[in-house]
Amino acid sequence: MPTRTVLNQFGFGFLVYLVFLPTVRTDVGAVLYGAEPSQFPRRQISFRRTFGGDNLDEGSCVQQTSDGGYIITGMTASFGDGDWNTWLVKVDPEGAEQWSRTFGIATGQYEGGESLQETVDGGFIIVGTILSSGPNNYDVQLIKTNGNGRRLWSETFGGGGWDWGRSVRQTSDGGFIITGWTDSRGAGGGDLWLVKTDARGTEEWNRTYGGIENDYGNCIQPTADGGYIITGATISGSVGNDDLWLIKTDSAGTAQWRLMFGGKGYEEGHFVQTTSDGGYIVVGSTTSSGAGESDVWLIKLGPDGRTDWTRTFGGPEWDWGNTVHEVPDGGYILVGTTLSFGAGSSDIWLIKTDADGQEEWNRTYGGHSLDFGLSVQPTTDGGYIIAGQTYSFGAGSGDLWLIKTDSKGQAVY
Repeated sequence: MPTRTVLNQFGFGFLVYLVFLPTVRTDVGAVLYGAEPSQFPRRQISFRRTFGGDNLDEGSCVQQTSDGGYIITGMTASFGDGDWNTWLVKVDPEGAEQWSRTFGIATGQYEGGESLQETVDGGFIIVGTILSSGPNNYDVQLIKTNGNGRRLWSETFGGGGWDWGRSVRQTSDGGFIITGWTDSRGAGGGDLWLVKTDARGTEEWNRTYGGIENDYGNCIQPTADGGYIITGATISGSVGNDDLWLIKTDSAGTAQWRLMFGGKGYEEGHFVQTTSDGGYIVVGSTTSSGAGESDVWLIKLGPDGRTDWTRTFGGPEWDWGNTVHEVPDGGYILVGTTLSFGAGSSDIWLIKTDADGQEEWNRTYGGHSLDFGLSVQPTTDGGYIIAGQTYSFGAGSGDLWLIKTDSKGQAVY
């Protein structure tokens, strides 16, 4: 079974390694990434819900859907046919479950969802990973469903090694663009991988980026010029250990520019989004600067990749960021995990900043045990929806945790 490692989300990997969490983490509806709500109804709904069974369950990505509810993907060991199944859960605007689907086979192999998007036909696209054969032969898995979560088709991409799917977006031609990493091809021990498919999931082209060391992609977004922006990390040519890596490509996946950010420690980009001024906002983690062992790292760049500003958030322990969005007031909302603050071993951490990245407020959510924040999105009522995992609450040894907050991050129990 795969384990979170230093290669993938260093802070999260470090904790999960200690508790033997067997999954790799890291998104929509009518409200897509990059398209924020334009008006808010009077009532702001808030709730906290757990979903899971006796075994390990996790929510990796959440999005608001066109009907006002929410769709979540992740991994479940409590339900489905296999030991580890890709999980798709649909809830209504109040957080009540409408339906749940698992994707897996009864042979004990691993399948897990990492990223999803509501597609233009009202269905959903999910990217993740499947253990194809042997102890280390993982492939990227792309699953297309209808609006009720029923599988329409699935495709796998990979070779004889470890290939992992981290992020997917629908493209303007109706196809899909995927990023992740591969050690089945490319130049080094593991390369950032970009795969473009048509609307049926048939590969049109793929590109690898990297050197002789490990390099990987965590998030991809289409850009206004028809190209793509990708973030992840690179060891090849880095200053220290891993450096945060940002790549801008054209529509064919040819790199137009590549940027590295980092110091003597470990840096990684977990999520990137285009901003209203034509630039980019990136969130990740850094061990080279900030207040503690690891800090949330927020970087704002202009359209040409020049740095506008950088900010760190954290305390004396391990803190890292997983998702960021621009919000209607021009500021940013980001979610991650903190060991420096909160109630337990680790807590979900939600931070709201102004347009210059200065903190306006922050909230922690958690109990006495481990809790992780993996995905956030602004909602049409002016609040935020968060997905992650909790060991403090729920039915089992780790449950999917869904939190809906108001505009100030408050969420009732």
